[in-house]
Amino acid sequence: MSEPFDLADLLKEHSDKLNFPGAMLMKYGPEDYIGATMVMRGSVFFKDSHTQEVREKICECFDEYEAIAKEHLKWLWFDEPPKGPDRFSYAKAPKIRDYAGALRDDDRMGFACISGEKPHDASQWQFKVFGHRGWQVKMGTWGLSSLQFSLPLLYVEEHPTAFQKLFVSFATSLKAVHGHGGHALQLSVVRKEPNEPVEAMMLDFANGVDGGDTAMIGTSDEIGITKNIKTIGWLTAINHDMIKRVGGLTTIRSELPMDWYALYDYTEGLVIQAGPKPELAPKTLDPMPATYVLVNHLLKQVRIPEIGSLHYGSKNGEPRITGWSAEQWLKRFDIEDDALMPYKAKLLDEPKLTQKTTLKERV
Repeated sequence: MSEPFDLADLLKEHSDKLNFPGAMLMKYGPEDYIGATMVMRGSVFFKDSHTQEVREKICECFDEYEAIAKEHLKWLWFDEPPKGPDRFSYAKAPKIRDYAGALRDDDRMGFACISGEKPHDASQWQFKVFGHRGWQVKMGTWGLSSLQFSLPLLYVEEHPTAFQKLFVSFATSLKAVHGHGGHALQLSVVRKEPNEPVEAMMLDFANGVDGGDTAMIGTSDEIGITKNIKTIGWLTAINHDMIKRVGGLTTIRSELPMDWYALYDYTEGLVIQAGPKPELAPKTLDPMPATYVLVNHLLKQVRIPEIGSLHYGSKNGEPRITGWSAEQWLKRFDIEDDALMPYKAKLLDEPKLTQKTTLKERV
């Protein structure tokens, strides 16, 4: 009989295998920095980041994140600081509240705290905000602001409700329009473009990996991001309007059995947890886990109709997710209606939620 598989031990022993060298698939690469790393990442889309009220809520979210991440954080990057440099050693960096308080309505609140040894390394601990300016919000065509946070896979394995707790808390504080969270390949904050090909490779390998940059996706409302979710994940936040559009809470409960799905109230809507652990969904093994497929089928009508592109265009034939391939990624968990019952049957053989993997505050 084989020994029980311990993911935590495996992650401890091989944590370096989660990292990819910089510009690995570019013609001039690889380069000597971490260009991408596997993480557990949450993305929350929200409004009014130009107001002091919401900026204070962002600071409160960071306080909560910093409480568990502070010892790991090494660098602080600002998008457009009101004065001074855009990069600091975290130990010597200005306080986020001081930075937020110095901003005017028409300044963009944008920053990233990371744990990389080098300031341009991709990092497993990251807290990033991309906000809109006041004048952009007044135009009404500028999409949504976003907060993105990540935790190392090992930390999530050893603390099985930590990710859900942060995600629900941030969604509540920011009155999230929607959001999603699960596996992701985190790219260097300041060197995204040359590392997109590695993300493209990972998206082609596994359906459970999130792709694309929230700032790029939330910049404009051309794709309908203010009224529709980008995608589903292990966690998916939907607002009250979306709940009504999919048939209400009764429909959600009937389509997503409570043994496999947890619902959490975040005041503006619900967060749906699909299964006890996030699914990587590798295409060579099980690319269509029923926990994800059933959520996707229920929420497909409140998903953006098309995404355009996740990446910039290819320069020398390196892989990118653009055009047709981006639309296929968006539909990666789609099934026809007549396939619904087989997936409901498949769900019976998938792991159920446990008290250890579920927040107590279930709806």
